Amino acid sequence: MRNVNLGVVGCGVISETYLPNLTATPGLNVVHVADMFPEKAAQAAAKYGIPRHGDVAGLLADPAVELVVNLTIPAAHVEVNCAALEAGKHVYCEKPLALDLAGAKKTLDLAARKGLRVGCAPDTFLGAGLQTCRKMLDDGAIGAPVAGTANLMGHGHESWHPAPEFYYRKGAGPMMDMGPYYLTALVSLLGPVESVEGFTKTTFAQRTITANSPKRGNTIDVEVPTHYAGTMRFRDGTIVNVTMSFDVWWSHLPDLELYGTEGTLVVPNPNFFGGPVSLLRGADMLGAVEGMPWTEAVDVLHDPAAMDRLFQEVPLSRPSPPGNLRGLGVADMAAAIVEGRPHRASAELAYHVTEVLAAFDRAATEGRVRIASTCERPAPLPAVPAN
Repeated sequence: MRNVNLGVVGCGVISETYLPNLTATPGLNVVHVADMFPEKAAQAAAKYGIPRHGDVAGLLADPAVELVVNLTIPAAHVEVNCAALEAGKHVYCEKPLALDLAGAKKTLDLAARKGLRVGCAPDTFLGAGLQTCRKMLDDGAIGAPVAGTANLMGHGHESWHPAPEFYYRKGAGPMMDMGPYYLTALVSLLGPVESVEGFTKTTFAQRTITANSPKRGNTIDVEVPTHYAGTMRFRDGTIVNVTMSFDVWWSHLPDLELYGTEGTLVVPNPNFFGGPVSLLRGADMLGAVEGMPWTEAVDVLHDPAAMDRLFQEVPLSRPSPPGNLRGLGVADMAAAIVEGRPHRASAELAYHVTEVLAAFDRAATEGRVRIASTCERPAPLPAVPAN
């Protein structure tokens, strides 16, 4: 298979995760890097052996670049995406695709007119953990999905992030910042969402930075809801409760769990690429109390420790290299361009997730919000034996 030439726009912090992966992945050839601060691009080019560097206009004018990887700040995503498309390049964007649905639609419409592809992070659903869960669902391990729960529970980024202001600005907050990981994972597992209901809350009007950084002690005016509680109904009938919060200190709620007619699947944190994955089969639960008097059985069935022992870790369906594997979506998209097939981290998936994310804010004032868009479940990756 031939290599696809990449140009990377944005040489900030996230590029330090992408560039080592992109420059080491077969089928990809990073030929140009650019940044609004050209010295950053020069440093990245020297560090990773990339032949050309400079400003964004120079990269977009480079005839060798086929696919632009957009790693700019979220507020610039639509502008850079559209500029790349106008220049005749395919584009893959770090999440989110846009800060609102209008920006996402503008990008997709332009791509359609140009006959070009758009891809978008997150691509964690292509990792071994979530791909194993996909195989378990497709194989009927928990029967028909009934319900699920998705939870991000913490006290915000100001306790550890050196510059956390962005997370409390328009376009961020727990739903827009971390929600894409959870919702993309769920859509990849269950298919598209039909409707959303929910509530939002802003508990603290200001935040004080307590991280050990030069900004320690500075205050942040909060512009967005920081606690979301809602429910999604998927088109297959599955009902998933969602809580995304920067307002709680700690929680025992799982990151992701799915409940089916035949068992329960514990899904790994969707912000990461690996496992573990574990499964409780309903038959094993019934077997644990078979023949017991009901007075004993009820104690066992309500004992968390006893139930935990019934969960079995599931071997991953493919090797899971350690570390942050961001760039898998780029590699799949490049292969899809060469092979003439759909890529998995698609713009349609990202658009649908963007609409669902925005629906949580709407639902807080409008009640139930029906989701107009849809998308195909991304095709699973072929299973391979784990090492």
